Amino acid sequence: MTLRELYELTVNMLSAAGIEDSAFDTGCLFEDILNAGKTDLVLRGDTEVPEPDADRLMLAAEKRCGGMPLQYILGEWEFFGRPFYVGEGVLIPRPDTEVLVERVLEHFKAAGSSSPEICDLCSGSGCIAVTLKKEMPNAVVHAVELSSEAMPYLTKNILRHGADVKILKGDVTDGRLLENFADPDDVGELRKIDCIVSNPPYITDKEMTELSREVRREPEIALRGGADGLKFYRVISCLWREILKDGGLIAFEIGCEQAEAVRDILEKSGYESISVYKDYAGRDRVVTGIKITRF
Repeated sequence: MTLRELYELTVNMLSAAGIEDSAFDTGCLFEDILNAGKTDLVLRGDTEVPEPDADRLMLAAEKRCGGMPLQYILGEWEFFGRPFYVGEGVLIPRPDTEVLVERVLEHFKAAGSSSPEICDLCSGSGCIAVTLKKEMPNAVVHAVELSSEAMPYLTKNILRHGADVKILKGDVTDGRLLENFADPDDVGELRKIDCIVSNPPYITDKEMTELSREVRREPEIALRGGADGLKFYRVISCLWREILKDGGLIAFEIGCEQAEAVRDILEKSGYESISVYKDYAGRDRVVTGIKITRF
């Protein structure tokens, strides 16, 4: 089978399986498995594809037709211009989350601070924590993650990018985690940090039943945010406030219809200067607030 014939076969397979952008997915699979791009289709489309390579391409296409996310098949995905390892058991990095990172970076740039201490809660693949560390090399960054399935990806991505990110395994709703921030110079007190950032689970129970088959392949622990999708915002805003400096930043990714609810949670939890930012599609995606000195 020639390169062009294999390409057309794959596009048709994916299209018949309901894949929305079958040409894009096919192109990604061709580049990953055959190291062949659009130029190759034009210049050497009549070239015969070795049978083992064609078999590997067909196996990947069958997985995609079965609903496996393209990112899991490829084994990595780009975030903020860097590749991150992904696979079953870890949330796939999305462009929407880049807006969250941008807001944190812009906050500290405006504050003239190049070495903040930041804690990334529900870190998953580590795309937020690693990116913040790479963009602010002097920052101290912690990544908190509960999932044993996600932990290998978090670890590999930190190593891949040579980022000195400190991993803390545990449940962000468990107050005992705060003991890791004990102040060595003041017994019984917690050390204060500059920023809490999180892309927590925020899908409602109802929405969980309506997810696409691809998203359903991602870990439920990284998606389900309780009956109203707000469980983690309530807990993090109150619990982790204890280690946030007065005037410190809290920054959340949110569901596109949750801005007012999260704003209300932050106001009631002792934050001010609350702002809502939109994603690249013009939907509400990030909410930030500043810890009130006296509350």
